[in-house]
Amino acid sequence: MITDIRSQRKCYFASVEYSRSFWGKYIFLFEGSGSLRLTEDSLNLEDCAQAVEIPFKAIKSITIGRFSSWSKPTGLNYLALSYFDEEYPKQINLIPYESALDSTLVTNEIITSWQETLLGVEELTNRVQTPVLETESPRTFGKGLVLAATVVMPLAILGVGLVCFLLFQR
Repeated sequence: MITDIRSQRKCYFASVEYSRSFWGKYIFLFEGSGSLRLTEDSLNLEDCAQAVEIPFKAIKSITIGRFSSWSKPTGLNYLALSYFDEEYPKQINLIPYESALDSTLVTNEIITSWQETLLGVEELTNRVQTPVLETESPRTFGKGLVLAATVVMPLAILGVGLVCFLLFQR
């Protein structure tokens, strides 16, 4: 008998292809909805037209992404799950939630807890790639300095020259 470790009654989902389309980016973020179930050996998206079972051995990475601020100004996250389906790499974005009326903060907490649960599964702990936080490189003036030197400075010099010309013309 298969034992459930965790389940979520409601879960939106979207494939990467759908999320990259105009419709998926700006009109309706979610391709569909179903339920999410974590068992002893797989993660299952059920009760939807595109039901999928993802065995732990197929999972490559589990990360958290964020939808565009154009589509979700309040900052909604998603659980990005990369896996292999018959040797082909795939990714699905999962958004587990309790109620469509919940704030994005509540939904983001649910998404984070799902990531922690998945990363806590012993079979995934040592094998799955987790996001590496990139340290910010120190800011340099680079392009800004070049832009200022080539555009702003000549305009400032012309402006000062024009003002001087107009003042001393009298």
